[in-house]
Amino acid sequence: METIDVVIPVLNEEASLPDFCCRLLALPLHLRPIFVDNGSTDNSCRIIKDFPGTVLIQHADNEGYGASLRDGIRSSVTEKIIIIDADGEYPPESIPEMVSALDNHEVVYGSRFAGKQMVDIPWNRALGNKTVTALFDLIFSQEITDLYTGFKGFKRQTVYDLPMHYNGFEHVLEIAARLARNKIRIHEIPVQYRLRNVGKSKMSHFQEVVKLLYLMVFFSFTIRACNRDQFR
Repeated sequence: METIDVVIPVLNEEASLPDFCCRLLALPLHLRPIFVDNGSTDNSCRIIKDFPGTVLIQHADNEGYGASLRDGIRSSVTEKIIIIDADGEYPPESIPEMVSALDNHEVVYGSRFAGKQMVDIPWNRALGNKTVTALFDLIFSQEITDLYTGFKGFKRQTVYDLPMHYNGFEHVLEIAARLARNKIRIHEIPVQYRLRNVGKSKMSHFQEVVKLLYLMVFFSFTIRACNRDQFR
């Protein structure tokens, strides 16, 4: 059976990790979970170590969401890489569909706004996401509906050597912009999203939207296509 690396950024998620890990390990797939702990001060790392077959990367301090994903991707060894948050807002049960979609696409995003499912998200956050996504589509010639999603899949050859410099949530835009500049179409599958009922979000949404709008314009002038031969 094919092994799939699953990169999971973690920051103080002791309340959600037991349920998340049980659901992840119950999937009918051979998964290699790579947890990247970003300086948690609770019992997150101890909980992760109690689950078999997991890889744990520990940052001594909070280096940022992007740094966690970059280190997780660099630690991957399989041909398909899944990224999913540990808070349970994106269901691990959608991973098999993501894996199947990667058979035919280089990059797959789990969209909260594709399809007809009800979206459990405050209107202001949805509006900010849709505004940033629409501008991204316009500038980078894509047709996605959820740039901010925390549930993604990549073929290893597409993303492993992709330049990634931003450590914070700017990583979301940087990686998408670099993919687009390399003429890679981002495919989407609908995903059922539920707001977390334990813990709290680590993102300051208004500040991140303002920052992304600025970086969108900046990246449109500065990011150029890479030599894709280096990914082979």
